[in-house]
Amino acid sequence: MKTKSFLLLLLTVFLVSNSLAQDSKIIVMNQYWAKEGKIQEVYQHRLYASEVRKKLGLAVGRVLLNTEAEAGSPHVIWECEYPSNEAREKDIQLLTESGQFEDVMEKMGTLIDKFDRSIYKTLSSE
Repeated sequence: MKTKSFLLLLLTVFLVSNSLAQDSKIIVMNQYWAKEGKIQEVYQHRLYASEVRKKLGLAVGRVLLNTEAEAGSPHVIWECEYPSNEAREKDIQLLTESGQFEDVMEKMGTLIDKFDRSIYKTLSSE
């Protein structure tokens, strides 16, 4: 009897965790630290980068401007939510294959001192 209960418990845990994994969303957060006097230019260029993504039919995400930047915190953040890791990988592939984003990244490199990317996983509440 204990074996059947244990196997049923294992099956239930597997099915629930598999279901949760399928509902996982991926949130990417790119953080930009602007060079001295370049905060607005970084912000505007990130908005332009989002327009390039839009023209390519990709997720646009949203651009955040830090209005009370503390020492060490990023000045601009771009974040984008993907329905799955596979969707994010396809996004990266299409962006890379287009060749249209290389100039955007090159210019951003001239405007910032530091860049960081964080990737988060969340569960769908739907």
